[in-house]
Amino acid sequence: MNKVSYEIWASRFFQAVTAFPKTIIFAGLILILGSAIFIPTLQKDTRSDAFIPPDHPALIYRDKVEDIFGLKDPMVIAIVNESQTGVFNPNTLALVNWLTEQVALIDNIDPERVTSLATENDIIGTEDGMLVEEFFEAPPTTQQQANQIREAVMDFPLYLGNLVSREGDATLIVAELIDQTQAQQVYADLLALVEQAPTQQGERIHVAGEGAVSGYMGEYIDADAQRLNPIAALIITLILFVAFRTLRGTLLPNFVVLATVGSALGVMAAFDVSFFVITNALPVVLIGIAVADSIHILSQYYEEVAQQPEDTPRQVVIRTMEKMWRPITVTTLTTMAGFLGLSLASVMPPMQYFGLFAMLGVGVAWLFSVTVLPAALSLLKLKPSPAYQIQQNQWKIDRFGLAMKSFGGWVSRHHVVVLLLAVLVTITGVMGAFKLELNEARITIFQKDEPIVQADTIINQKFDGVHYLDVVVETAQAEDLFNPDHLKQIEALQSYAATLPHVNGSTSIVDYLKQMNRALNEDRLDAYQLPIDPDLVAQYFLLYSASGDPADFEEEVDYDYRLANVRIRMDTGIYTHEKVVVEAMQQYITDHFNTADISANLSGRVNVDYHWIKLLGNSHFGSVALALILVWMMASLNMRSMVAGVITVVPVAFSVLFIYAVMGFAGIWLAIGTSMFAAIAIGLGVDFAVHTIERLKVLIREQKYSFDEAIAVLYPSTGRALLFNFAALVLGFGVLATSEVVPLIKFGTLVAVGISASFIASMTILPALIKAINPVFLYPENTSVNITPSMKMTETIHLVDAIQKERKDDIQTKSI
Repeated sequence: MNKVSYEIWASRFFQAVTAFPKTIIFAGLILILGSAIFIPTLQKDTRSDAFIPPDHPALIYRDKVEDIFGLKDPMVIAIVNESQTGVFNPNTLALVNWLTEQVALIDNIDPERVTSLATENDIIGTEDGMLVEEFFEAPPTTQQQANQIREAVMDFPLYLGNLVSREGDATLIVAELIDQTQAQQVYADLLALVEQAPTQQGERIHVAGEGAVSGYMGEYIDADAQRLNPIAALIITLILFVAFRTLRGTLLPNFVVLATVGSALGVMAAFDVSFFVITNALPVVLIGIAVADSIHILSQYYEEVAQQPEDTPRQVVIRTMEKMWRPITVTTLTTMAGFLGLSLASVMPPMQYFGLFAMLGVGVAWLFSVTVLPAALSLLKLKPSPAYQIQQNQWKIDRFGLAMKSFGGWVSRHHVVVLLLAVLVTITGVMGAFKLELNEARITIFQKDEPIVQADTIINQKFDGVHYLDVVVETAQAEDLFNPDHLKQIEALQSYAATLPHVNGSTSIVDYLKQMNRALNEDRLDAYQLPIDPDLVAQYFLLYSASGDPADFEEEVDYDYRLANVRIRMDTGIYTHEKVVVEAMQQYITDHFNTADISANLSGRVNVDYHWIKLLGNSHFGSVALALILVWMMASLNMRSMVAGVITVVPVAFSVLFIYAVMGFAGIWLAIGTSMFAAIAIGLGVDFAVHTIERLKVLIREQKYSFDEAIAVLYPSTGRALLFNFAALVLGFGVLATSEVVPLIKFGTLVAVGISASFIASMTILPALIKAINPVFLYPENTSVNITPSMKMTETIHLVDAIQKERKDDIQTKSI
């Protein structure tokens, strides 16, 4: 289909749209309502596991280990009392007992999996063998009784740093959830319970743990979204008012915004796609995108109104859309290509869905911009905008247009300087990219003054840590774990883990056996070691079961004594620290542990987090490259020129490198919130380049302006529209800088920086590059004469006329 066919098709399409405007608007309303009706059913997913593909081996194995040992991400309640007696006094121990009983009653808490001083047992040697009894059946009533409990607990190494701080000034209640997806409600219930707790002076209660992080995050992002989205919409509305200074110019784009956001979120809910932490940024992204097409259409509309005020509204609208449908369609396709790159290249479901539904939103914004918006404008009487006026047959350029015109003139005169500066920034960007650090920590999602952050800090300071790496040991036969050699291998593995940074302790069946051996050997300290006879090991377990519950070991060993779990405790959830431990443990297991008779595999939260964050780093540059390639392909296809595609990509590639420089030199991590910035900055920033090139093609190729003359026309018109498009996007994303969710702050800031770089590059580097290389695609086809930007206007017109006459003669000859 040639250009003439496209123009005929477009004209007929917009004639049809404006012929039945009320029908079009009604259909738009039905589409909005049909999608938005699903939004209340949108479900949140704040789990760490959401960021790893469900078929990833690390996740599958972790789930298998959970089924065997019943290990899940817990809620952790810390009771702190820094008085002389610490937590070992009648009041605090009564508080521990009360909280333990009440926590077990909360819906979705497994009552059999609540662990505290009120539930755990001491192992005592007796004349008849072994006695397993609770540290206390009822809270002590005297300090002397509390001191006895302290003596028993502090003499049990397994609990130190794990259930009780080594100083005795804090203790934990660990509760596991039945359904991890309901963490938000459980966390809220725990906070309510803590508020009711009968605390005494000096006692403090903190709630943390991986389960609590997931739970609080749901409430956190809800409050954030309810605050941010209206602010973003208000800012966009103010920008529209400044740009057009009319009611229709302010309100009609908001209708497109409503359709875009409502459709994307509604379809997401209809297909049962969860709302993730990073999805919180999607409405803001879509608001900025949705308004862009409206700004360009309305800019052209008001120009047409000023030029032909005697025409009917329908005539003005059709003429406007005939001129604008192509550039907004090209920008829509290139933006969709950018988001498609994010979706295809990412391996993490939240990012895949973000790219997919952002792409859907872009498509809906385009659909409403070419149907509902012109339909609505055709129903309204023509009313000029104060920003677009003609006086004495000349445009009255407002202050924004004048500023852009002056800027364009400077760029045209100093294009060599512009290109040299661009090269310098590009080199700096490459250097910054090499300084990027892949890192993440879930707790950094929250502000530092949040109670959950303070709780996490206190718990990791006073205890060995609440970040768990599990090592699952597997033997060949049932009861192989009675073999002292296998037990010694596990002991050696625990000893090695203790040498690694941020590892403060570990727990396994070995620790219980050592305590049993000591208890049965007159409680001598030197007897805290493994028994050397497999029959003795079996006997210890039998003796334990006589007065204790064999289920006490369900987190450490399976029923057949073939599988064992070693839980390693770390005091940090930072990826770079976890990476050292995971890789060191894997190396140790491979080189020093695994044999034909016994082997081990890593599992647990730390291992899963290590793998999905590693995937994040591996996929980031791939998604950027794919987004750039797709944008280049789409631009080349639409403009029918590979060179045009390359020039289109230059400003967005420049913006990505600029952000890398900012991140690298500012020490900003490549993490959840920041990893998507590049693909999104490409998808959004390419609009500036496309509109600039499309307008230059019209001015030079069709209206026969010289380059400098085209620049003088481009900047106060298209440049002005791009300025407000830029302002809408930057201020819209700037709203995210006020977010309470730290990754969204960084994400919004970096995208705003990227969009700013794209806009500036499109207004400087792109025209400077075009002036320097003088690409053929800007000029009529079959041009054999080199048309330079410095040619006079009359010379250019005569040359272009001659070429067009020659082409018409060729066409007539062929038809004959």
